[in-house]
Amino acid sequence: MSSGLIKRLFPLLLHFTINYSSSLSTPLNASMHSVNMMHILKWNLLKASCSTVNYSVQFQGEYELYNLDGTWVNAYDCQEISENRCDLTHDLASNSDYSIRIKTNCDGQKSWTQLPATFNRRDTVLLVPKMTMNVEGDPIQVDFSTTLSDMTVNLKVWKEGDEQNALIHVIRAYPYHFSIAAHRGKEKMCFKAEALLEAINKSCSIDTQCVIIPKQTSDFMGLVMVIIAVVVAVTVAFILGWLAAHLGPQIKQTFCYRETIPNVLLDDWPTRTPILCTDVSLEPTDPLLLLLSTEHQCTTVQLGGNRLKQVECRT
Repeated sequence: MSSGLIKRLFPLLLHFTINYSSSLSTPLNASMHSVNMMHILKWNLLKASCSTVNYSVQFQGEYELYNLDGTWVNAYDCQEISENRCDLTHDLASNSDYSIRIKTNCDGQKSWTQLPATFNRRDTVLLVPKMTMNVEGDPIQVDFSTTLSDMTVNLKVWKEGDEQNALIHVIRAYPYHFSIAAHRGKEKMCFKAEALLEAINKSCSIDTQCVIIPKQTSDFMGLVMVIIAVVVAVTVAFILGWLAAHLGPQIKQTFCYRETIPNVLLDDWPTRTPILCTDVSLEPTDPLLLLLSTEHQCTTVQLGGNRLKQVECRT
């Protein structure tokens, strides 16, 4: 009977062995990507038939190893996560060697994957800041674009061919911006910078850039140009006013033609305009004579059966 039970349980045991033990032992190929002091841990997703799978990240620095009996610290933002990346920028805050490991939980089955080598933030890759210059205004503006907020920039400025007398300016505040007064003319000004990250004692150099600083218009020339512009504007306004006063009637006659009144309307027009008063009544009416003073005399005329009465008044 025991042999029969073993035969029944053997396929089930084989299923669990294949789907859990072998799958959880699959390497995650963990690696650290650190650029400009931003430390991102990445790994491959687990290839297994799990209904639920999550990952947790732990790290151990030299302090934990030697002073805390090898304690592992949980990465605060990377516990039981489903994605395959973890930002350890704020966790790895010292220049010590860190061991990092990842715990995989697949339906309750756990496995550990450790980073092949220790990581030190001194190994971060520093990207060279981009230097831009604005030579149009006065003073000249020099800007550096970078994601680092605790960097020191040493800016070196000199006239082309005279680097031994270069001036060095230190820029410590973020955003990294500097204003410099320079001689304008045909000579080129050269700029070179070095970015230093003091926390890890690491630096990178910015290539030399030489530019011509164009001459600016002096204040006197600017005032002269303003005066000329005002004089031109006043002259144009005076000319337009004179043309409007002297050529206005001709222009008006050209564009607004006046038609002559016909003589028939002027010769036969009555000197006195008769006042015609009409009144329409719906009731039968009789002729009515109005007696007025000698200044006003009206004559009443009865028109046909349409019951229209017309009164003509003359003064």
